[in-house]
Amino acid sequence: MSEPTAPQVPAMPALRRQALRHHLVNEIERPARRPRRMLVLAPAAGVLAVAVSAGAIAQPWAPEGAPLVVTVEQGDRSGATLLLNRMAAAAADRPGASSSEGAYVYIRSRGAFAVLGDGPARLQPVHDREIWIPRDERGDGLLRQPFFDMPIIGVIPQREKLTDVTPNAELVDLPSNPDALLEKLYRERDEGGRGNSRDGAAFTAIGDILRESLVPPRTTAALYQAAAKIPGVEVVRGVTDAAGRRGVAVAYTERSQRKEWIFDEQTYEYLGERSYLVADTADGPAGTVLGTTAVLQRAVVSNLGQRPER
Repeated sequence: MSEPTAPQVPAMPALRRQALRHHLVNEIERPARRPRRMLVLAPAAGVLAVAVSAGAIAQPWAPEGAPLVVTVEQGDRSGATLLLNRMAAAAADRPGASSSEGAYVYIRSRGAFAVLGDGPARLQPVHDREIWIPRDERGDGLLRQPFFDMPIIGVIPQREKLTDVTPNAELVDLPSNPDALLEKLYRERDEGGRGNSRDGAAFTAIGDILRESLVPPRTTAALYQAAAKIPGVEVVRGVTDAAGRRGVAVAYTERSQRKEWIFDEQTYEYLGERSYLVADTADGPAGTVLGTTAVLQRAVVSNLGQRPER
């Protein structure tokens, strides 16, 4: 009798592997008793980009972790397709980074996230984050951010070498056709078998790519065009990122929570993300902010740990 063989397990998409390596994993289901925990903005292995000097820009929330409640504005579904297609056209016209500029993608950002449980969600103080991701070949990366001891995830050191990191080129190696791109994202969600709905998972996956990678103009345009095809995507105006910059948001709502990608209203440059409740829940009233981020710098550098000029 032959030895039994283990069932075949679908390969984990590169973006999800990258997220796990960064130690930022969100919970899918809540336990019956609600211990205090840190909320990570993107669900199910979303990558977070958050950072820069906490005192340099005024924080739009109290530093002691008080609840932040914003007005839940009515989203505009009819305008989402028009806005995203305009953004795609603008992105396609932007120049891309030269292949000879350096070996690492550097991203500097800031953000604050909520602790849930024992009452309404309360934002923690803003924190800084810098990450270096290999650009074209698999290798070591680097993460710098404040020391954390996060529930479930455990201790995240202030400086951490990331080994065998999926390169940026692989993360953004996506179909240029928006229909094919969206189908790929749906397929990866189906292979994962849990988490958000297919549309919610696709929205989250696109947000992960926009947040913590350096995306070629053609791919960026395809991402926006694919997002325009997701049912339920909305436009929300007059929103603010973690650096206090105002912009327009592309949003998706699921499970009483709205997630927003925030863009400059004139240039359509990606600014950051925001997540908040749209209905009263055990975590707080409608409008309770669960996470806010701002990407402040993207660059290509030659050496691991090297900072570009600001």
